[in-house]
Amino acid sequence: MKRYICFLVVGCFAFLPVKSFSQKVISGHSQAQKVTIKPEYKRELPPNLFVNLSFEDDNRNGILEASEKARLNLSITNKGKGPAQGLKITVKDNITDNDLTIRDGQEIAFIYPDKSATVTVELSAGMWIKSAEHKLQIDVKEHFGYDMDPAILMMSTLQFQEPKLVFSGYEIFDIGEGTSALVEDGKIQAGELVKVKLYVQNIGQNVSPASKYSIVTKDQNVYLTGSVGDLGDIGIGEVKEIWFTLSPNKRISSAGDLPINLAISNTFKRGELKDQKLPLALNSRAPEANIVKVEADIERLKAQVARFEFKSDRITANTARVMDITQAPPSSTKRTDAVGIVIGIEAYDYFAPAPYAASDADVMKNYFRNTLGIEKVYDFTNKKVTGNFFDNNFNPTYGELQKAVKKGETEVFVFYSGHGIPSAAGDRVYLLPSDGRLEAIERQGYDLNTLYNNLEALQAKSVTVFLDACFSGVSRSTETSEARNLIAAKGALVRPVVAQPWLNDPGFTVFSSSDFDQTSLGFDASGTGLFTYFLAAGLQGKADANGDKKITAGELSDYINLNVSETSVKIRGLQSPRFNGNRETVLVRFQ
Repeated sequence: MKRYICFLVVGCFAFLPVKSFSQKVISGHSQAQKVTIKPEYKRELPPNLFVNLSFEDDNRNGILEASEKARLNLSITNKGKGPAQGLKITVKDNITDNDLTIRDGQEIAFIYPDKSATVTVELSAGMWIKSAEHKLQIDVKEHFGYDMDPAILMMSTLQFQEPKLVFSGYEIFDIGEGTSALVEDGKIQAGELVKVKLYVQNIGQNVSPASKYSIVTKDQNVYLTGSVGDLGDIGIGEVKEIWFTLSPNKRISSAGDLPINLAISNTFKRGELKDQKLPLALNSRAPEANIVKVEADIERLKAQVARFEFKSDRITANTARVMDITQAPPSSTKRTDAVGIVIGIEAYDYFAPAPYAASDADVMKNYFRNTLGIEKVYDFTNKKVTGNFFDNNFNPTYGELQKAVKKGETEVFVFYSGHGIPSAAGDRVYLLPSDGRLEAIERQGYDLNTLYNNLEALQAKSVTVFLDACFSGVSRSTETSEARNLIAAKGALVRPVVAQPWLNDPGFTVFSSSDFDQTSLGFDASGTGLFTYFLAAGLQGKADANGDKKITAGELSDYINLNVSETSVKIRGLQSPRFNGNRETVLVRFQ
């Protein structure tokens, strides 16, 4: 009798789509190949794309240097009613350089309404990248044509900069410990033991890293000690000293230079000093060392740091962490006997405008009242600042300010945002009323020396001045507006001489937005000056470095300097704020 065994299989069967994988036989083995399924896009309500752009290179100086990497970040937001679909990100360079790699081509399947997505495009420079200013067109294409408005990244690249080590001179010491001279005359004689100090300089355009030196001779009649050693990194233009002892015996030939050679190596294996014969001769005095001034090429690119260009109001740049500074927080600081004057001049009759200067004044008058606790605050903008305004207010004899000041009791605060103009020679600088003319600058402008001297003459308890103005002779620029020459010259001819009342008066404090040869920038993202933005943010509490609920002048200065310097290079060039005064002065208390 035959028996049958039956198996009952209970379950369900899933049939995979044919497109999900395919089978392929290779050398007798079965291998699954994954096939990507593209999303299905359907036409719906249109999206509306907004984007915030930012650029950051490894050393954060806004210039892509040889062997450096950078990141272009796009934060894309859909403010439309329908989904953005099939987004493709491309970055096209106007220059062909095989040593610049742009890793674009990313795709985003969907960005739904009121949602955001961030894409990072990596850029890397090879060792042999060329120095050039690149114009990178940034495009985000949407499947149904609802593309992002175009934007441009202007980015400078800098080719590999080589160090160059040179021998610059020497000195002979035949007196003192460790020497033995026949004649103490600063020369080398046969039979003496002298100390030699060599000068070597890096006149190249890069650091000479981990540099080592060796001094050698093939003449058995020359004795050397201290002939090898480390010099460490030698910076651009830096001079290093090498000390060694030298003793030629009586058998040495007196003709020509002694047979002594210097070599300096580094980890780059570039710009090294190889077998440099030293000009050390018997009975000869050392000539003066030849030290030269070296300026790094990268300094000439400071005005060409990476920046974005666009015309659309749907695009912003470098605004990922922009704070709301319009609300001035109240503090526990109350200055019942204090007076503040806030001035902002944006519109000028005979000069290019100073973008956002009037807005600066509107913002700062609230910080004067609420945060600094100043009881009396007077604000003046544009047409309120004409003619003899400055003298009428700041003259210590008949000005309006002196009427409100009690000697030794009143605290005075002044904020000014607008143009600063240098004299034709550049030795003096002026604040300018809205109707001022260049031709009458010495009569209509207000000399910064005069302002400081007049404020000091009030004999107030303290004076604090905030200046969001530059004195380089060009107008305030922003990401979207270029600087314009205000004085028909390339800038100040000499560094201006300005009074320094803080040297003798510990109660006199000045915060300046930039150095005299720099431009003070506007900040499109906040609609204020860049200096004013970080001044306000610092007073909100961001400057409280140690968290003690107090903001000192030093803390505020450090916060402003760091952030303005870092942000400025992403806009249009380095801006370095300046501070003079007592760092320990407490400006704000929040307890």
